[in-house]
Amino acid sequence: MSFLKRFRKQSEPVEPEPPSPPPPAPSKAKGFVPPPPREIAPASSDPRVQRLEQRLHALENEIELVERSADPDSPFQQRITVLGATLSSIEDEIRRATPLERLERPSLPSTPIENVAVTLEPTPDVRFSIDGHRFDYAEEIDWAERGTQIVRGDLLPVELNVDPLIPTSLDGTMRAELAAHLDRSLFAFATDARDRVIEGREPPSGATLADLAQPCPECGDWQLWGGVSPRCLEHETRLRELAAERARILDERTSELEERQRQVEELPIQRRRVAQTLAEIEALQSA
Repeated sequence: MSFLKRFRKQSEPVEPEPPSPPPPAPSKAKGFVPPPPREIAPASSDPRVQRLEQRLHALENEIELVERSADPDSPFQQRITVLGATLSSIEDEIRRATPLERLERPSLPSTPIENVAVTLEPTPDVRFSIDGHRFDYAEEIDWAERGTQIVRGDLLPVELNVDPLIPTSLDGTMRAELAAHLDRSLFAFATDARDRVIEGREPPSGATLADLAQPCPECGDWQLWGGVSPRCLEHETRLRELAAERARILDERTSELEERQRQVEELPIQRRRVAQTLAEIEALQSA
């Protein structure tokens, strides 16, 4: 630095002017006349004023949400739209599933189920034959005992081959579906035979292969031994689930509409609370 510059008076930095305070935000609540503009007082250190200002902010937000609830982009209308779309989807699925489309399934020959034998000791064992083909089901040896009741396990196939029972005229998908059905129906027959003997009754007699796969009069699909149609049962279960879901959505939509109606009816009360809170704040600040 030169000699002259060393003793030259340095210009002092100019302090920037503080930004002007923002204009007061108008109240979002409708239905009352706000007080005339006045100078903005600095943030109060009075905890009573602070609590009142927090209450005022909360009240104004609640009023704004209710007043905006009629707008298509409001959270309330968006929830109602989602619930309505869900309800329409459920009702469409119910209409598509009713009535259940009927299938065409072939019947099986009335080949008798013979040589039905059930033994219970040491573990239950069920044996029978169809058209010379033997079938054997046995229970697992380890039974679980709970209190005074014996919890029996499921029968397991020991000797099982359903292919000879299926007519040679069936092939492809139909043959595979019938094989899966016979596997379940033979298990149901063996279980029924075991349970009857345990209860002191005779095992089934006079049963035939046709009884293991009777076409259901309602849906046309094969019934299990005992007259149960898995397809009808699955369809009824699905309809009950859809009906329960439809009722839940209707209840939720009704609750939303009733809650909004309650809030609309309380708007005059909320506006009076806003005016009262503003008056309390002004009284404390003027004291």
